[in-house]
Amino acid sequence: MTSWLGSIGLTAGGLMLRNLLSSEPNPNKVLDVKSVQYSDRNVHCRDDALVLYISKNNSYEIVLQRPCTETLHQSFSLYRSKELSDAEIRFLQLKDKLPPLITIAKEVYNLNGIQKLCDILREHPSWTLAHLAAYFPLNDHFQDPLILSILNAPDENTGISPLQLAVKNGNLRTVQQILAAGASLEHLDYEANTVFHYAAATSKEIIQALSALSTKCLNLRNFKGYTPLHMACLADKPDCVKALLRAGADVNIAATEATSSPNNTPPGYVIDFLQDHPNKLYAQDMKFGGTPLHWSCSREVINTLVDMGCDIDSLNFDKRTALHVMVLRHRLDCVVALLSRGARADLGDKEGNTPLHLAAREGNTAVVQALIVFGADLSYRNNTGAMPRHCVNTGNDKLLYILHAVGAPRCPKEMQGCNPGCSGMEREFNGIPPATPPSASTRAIIDQMLTVSGMGVAQSAKKTGRIKGGRLLCLDGGGIRGMILAEILLELEKQAGKSLVQCFDWIAGTSTGGILALGLAAGKTLKECLYIYFRMKDLAFVGARPYSSEPLENMLKECLGSDSVMATVTHPKVMITGVLADRKPVDLHLFRNYPSPSTLLIIEPNGLFRPPPLPEEQLMWRAARATGAAPSYFRFDSTIVTISQAHLSSNLRSFGRFLDGGLIANNPTLDAMTEIHEYNLAMEATGKGAQACPLTLVVSLGTGLVPITQVTHISAVCRTENTIIKITALVSKTDLGTMAQYYIRANTYLKEIDVFRPESLWDTARLAMGMSSLGQLLVDQATASDGRVVDRARAWCSMIGVPYYRFTPQMSEDIAMDERSDEKLVNMLWETRAYTHANRHVLNELVALLNKD
Repeated sequence: MTSWLGSIGLTAGGLMLRNLLSSEPNPNKVLDVKSVQYSDRNVHCRDDALVLYISKNNSYEIVLQRPCTETLHQSFSLYRSKELSDAEIRFLQLKDKLPPLITIAKEVYNLNGIQKLCDILREHPSWTLAHLAAYFPLNDHFQDPLILSILNAPDENTGISPLQLAVKNGNLRTVQQILAAGASLEHLDYEANTVFHYAAATSKEIIQALSALSTKCLNLRNFKGYTPLHMACLADKPDCVKALLRAGADVNIAATEATSSPNNTPPGYVIDFLQDHPNKLYAQDMKFGGTPLHWSCSREVINTLVDMGCDIDSLNFDKRTALHVMVLRHRLDCVVALLSRGARADLGDKEGNTPLHLAAREGNTAVVQALIVFGADLSYRNNTGAMPRHCVNTGNDKLLYILHAVGAPRCPKEMQGCNPGCSGMEREFNGIPPATPPSASTRAIIDQMLTVSGMGVAQSAKKTGRIKGGRLLCLDGGGIRGMILAEILLELEKQAGKSLVQCFDWIAGTSTGGILALGLAAGKTLKECLYIYFRMKDLAFVGARPYSSEPLENMLKECLGSDSVMATVTHPKVMITGVLADRKPVDLHLFRNYPSPSTLLIIEPNGLFRPPPLPEEQLMWRAARATGAAPSYFRFDSTIVTISQAHLSSNLRSFGRFLDGGLIANNPTLDAMTEIHEYNLAMEATGKGAQACPLTLVVSLGTGLVPITQVTHISAVCRTENTIIKITALVSKTDLGTMAQYYIRANTYLKEIDVFRPESLWDTARLAMGMSSLGQLLVDQATASDGRVVDRARAWCSMIGVPYYRFTPQMSEDIAMDERSDEKLVNMLWETRAYTHANRHVLNELVALLNKD
């Protein structure tokens, strides 16, 4: 048995077991003893009530004698040792703290209290009396002069102050008492932690108590680069995160290793947001760090936070932006909101993955499309060398095609772990494309003939020394589909390698195309214009039609300037179409930033109607609003007060006397060509022929071809059994003053357009259907921007020898002018990007012309 215990004693575990089995008490255990039993011992050293005794067998014992008690015989043995050096060290640790503390706080002078004091001093020998009072906590004694004198004294080893210690322990009452005693909130420990760093892992109540007095140190980084807000995130304390934000924590300070690194990002404070929206953040994501943008759950929250100054590209602990997080959370509306506010799509996380890598891996089609159309880098390599195409899961053939159709490259041949869709060794499989939407009959051969013919005329014209210049860009109308224009122009600008406004001498636009033209003329970039479209559809298309015009007008003022006039734009020459609807017949008006041909020729306007403002007087935002005054979409502008105009506006939803230019020139190409020709003639007639600039190039952009669909047979009752159906439209004299009769041959799929005097309730229903059908037909034809409208422009350009380029993608569905669905819109823009990629050879040909001197 003895040998067994001896062998165990050779090991650390055996030593522990031997101590447990030994009858000798723990040398650090506080014992209740009688003073009389030390009467025969020598005193090695004494300090107040603390005595270090030495016994006859050379063992040492520290005894605390009661300084004032009912009995003089009660004492406590604090420590026992056979080593003098150990006993002396322990004596020095206790002598300046234990006797004074039990004098101040007599409630701790008992066996249990003294044991706790001795244990904590053994663990933290450099703590002061104030630290001990904060730790236990002795809340009623912080006003004692001795404790007050060292209230801000730090621990010599860690630098922690008594207040920081109380905060760390999470005792609110103790914190309040120390604050009341005048403790400093600006103290830093030896790792540069402030009192708020310690509070970050405790409770919102403690943070509130501290911030109520001072927030000077609220946004300081410690030596690890963390602010208190970062610490609260690491501790997964959502309530503390919110409390710090309410106190004024700067959300734009990144966590960095170097405390000296400058923070060039403007501060971001979200106090007001949290007061108004206390439960709008996703608490489960706070532990990953970042800013409130990382924890957002909706578009509205993101827009609010960005407006309040949150850094949109700030990183969390995984080096991910808010865009990364929203991609992983499959929040399309948040992804679009971030992208449309300028979030960078090509930042890699700690593994080098961009949001597009993550979206491809997650298999979210709409999110992938959104990232593509906002310019995500398709060839970005992560830390393993993988590009987004490589991240597509096997079997997701639709997503593979979405990347392939816009030019996502395959992996290099040396890349490992590839599937057939991304392998550089194979070129066959590129995913499965969606079904081809039905389109109008092709005119490719005729269009090519016209192009060749026009080139021949152009070559002949060059031999005669015709003037260079006269490059015209025409932008169709189409409501929110103006995004298509911006997307095509982005690709064109990218290929040209210079600003788009430097590529053209004239820009003509109708409705949404006119607004885009004015935006470019005012100095907006194409990306900014695309961002504005996404913001506009959320702000302007709210509720049911007709929408309030105020949000739209406010955005136009913000983007174009509330006081900017057309004449402030000197290049390029801009013409924006509008319809003057205060007369009959209505008339086309062009908002210009240059003198009109009539002005050059000093032709006096007709005195019956007040002429529109001159370019020097015409506000840009009002021109944009007038060209976009689509009937039935926006409410009447109440600032127009004349009776005739008010009557017109209340019925047609105009902007003053103007209606949407698309009612006459939804494709403004022919009208723009006419205007340029008239302008040149006027310049020559006034002796300024040298400044005339004949057309040399026409580029026309559309807002998408809607798929061709069959008209279903919805006629309620046929009037006769004949194969010829009589269609009569009766219109009051006050409107058109005519009665039109149309005859069309009936077939199974014809929608009846029949307007007549109703003779029964059933006839009334049929009348309503007929009126609706007739109205739709008239609107479609009045606003047509493709088909014969394009054919005429192409033929005219061919005849005069001017190169003509028309770009408009085939859409898979008919997108409404006020469409709000992010999913539909990003799909529409992806189809546009795929279209420009498929026609990149035509774009390159056009760029070659644009870049000619």
